[in-house]
Amino acid sequence: MGELLTRGRSLVDRFGHVARERADHPFIILHDDPGHPVTFGEVHRRAEGFAGAFAARGVRRGQVIALMLPTHRDAAPAFFGAMMIGAIPAFFPPLSPKQDAGIFWASHGTLFARIEVALIVADGFNIGLIGEYLADFHDLCHDIETPLPPFDPGVVVSSDRRDIAFLQHSSGTTGLKKGVMLSHGTVLDHVDAMAETLSMTGGDVIASWLPIYHDMGLIACFIAPALLGINVVTIDPFAWVRRPASLLEAIGDFRATLCWLPNFAFHHLIRMTPPEARYDLSSLRAVIDCSEPCKSATLEAFVRHFAPHGLAAAAPQVSYAMAETVFMVTQTRLAEAPRIICADAEALDRDGVVRAAAPGAAGRDLVSCGSPMAGVRLRILDADGAACADREVGAVVIASATMFDGYFRLEMPPGKLEAGWYHTGDRGFLDQGELFITGRTDDLLIIHGKNIYAHDAEFCINTHCDVKPGRVVAIAPFNPQTGSQSLVVIAEADTMDVTARSALSRAIKSAINAEFAATVYEALIVSPGWLIKTTSGKVSRAENLRRYVAERAAFREERA
Repeated sequence: MGELLTRGRSLVDRFGHVARERADHPFIILHDDPGHPVTFGEVHRRAEGFAGAFAARGVRRGQVIALMLPTHRDAAPAFFGAMMIGAIPAFFPPLSPKQDAGIFWASHGTLFARIEVALIVADGFNIGLIGEYLADFHDLCHDIETPLPPFDPGVVVSSDRRDIAFLQHSSGTTGLKKGVMLSHGTVLDHVDAMAETLSMTGGDVIASWLPIYHDMGLIACFIAPALLGINVVTIDPFAWVRRPASLLEAIGDFRATLCWLPNFAFHHLIRMTPPEARYDLSSLRAVIDCSEPCKSATLEAFVRHFAPHGLAAAAPQVSYAMAETVFMVTQTRLAEAPRIICADAEALDRDGVVRAAAPGAAGRDLVSCGSPMAGVRLRILDADGAACADREVGAVVIASATMFDGYFRLEMPPGKLEAGWYHTGDRGFLDQGELFITGRTDDLLIIHGKNIYAHDAEFCINTHCDVKPGRVVAIAPFNPQTGSQSLVVIAEADTMDVTARSALSRAIKSAINAEFAATVYEALIVSPGWLIKTTSGKVSRAENLRRYVAERAAFREERA
């Protein structure tokens, strides 16, 4: 590992060094085409070709190149080719089958105009849609399949550590919102720190279905392996959703050692893999739960289910990460199971204090997200901005040596970044130097004086009711009859049978009452596709709250 670190002033320099050292080593193996791996040398050569193609299209230093691609063997060359000419690449999601095309393209048109994209690199299918929905941008499209010109060294520019390397865009329900600006030096330093924390080497293999237009897929499963000479076995996200077992097969076939997953994916793998199938997961040294609130029950169930397949008991790990710090903030210690605290539920919900649950009392397991990575400092603040003691829940704020450079062509929201401290919007506590996340500020539902995190309610329903992960949302609209928020659960069901839907509604109410001693105002059972999701596939609580209120006259009139 050491020979690949701290070389070059830019990502282009570092990747060029890796490509020379590992020219014939596979960088990307497409799971649906394993016989034709994309080597580091090939990616670099084709990146030079894309650099020439982009320069010929008139793209200048500092301009944004949007990459709107499905899983494609030339995604990496186009990305690095953009940086070779000093342009700023940014990955964007293509339209998914479940999204409204009109809304999707209208919002992207607004975003493309705001960031003044100089070029949109896409496949023929998406270029056709851009021509249909965003005619003003059609002339800016560049087909990813266009033959590349001979390399012209004159188009390559030198970038400084302080120059913006690329943008990461936050997810949204109808488009991508804030472009997180990350400089070359910040990303290089972050990847080096990640490599030290996780002991990553060129001998590692990463298996991933994660889209590279969001930070977990982009940094952990694309940028970091590119700069560290690590092979990535890539599965198209839509193909994985259709057949989750493909990830387990990839891990076994290619002896993958590292894998990152959001919490729901652990459950999805347990539910959707054939019981009679056998997989070889013995090569995994870490499968890291990240991106969503991480649940101890999830990790325990995953170990129980896949231990017969060779999964080590300490392989499931936890990380806390965000785009504004490039990616990783904290990480649990590899080879040790993440620490779990069983907290008194009443003290946690009412007082925001973590006390050990007494025997026989209602307890809630909280899983550690680990200790801060090198260069990261954490604080937990109360409502007045004072530091909380250990085991007191408050706002999580971060200072990092690899902090972002702001949002591209957007003002920093007031109070978001103060004196180098970034206010995450998450809530949690510290214990023995480890971070525990309890939820987000906007995830907190206050029901008759009781604090309930929406993700806890959703997890309870997913665990005890016949609802698939990603198909339930807990919200708390203001109820004018009671003068406070009411707890509402919306769940999708495949069946149209009225009796079955009524039974599911009763089961949801019963589970929530048993877990939180709280009453559900309404458990609304809806058809598949009703729930509004973000571009990363997560259910949008805010958008579904707005939709519910709009469809309930009493709530709507109070808010008017």
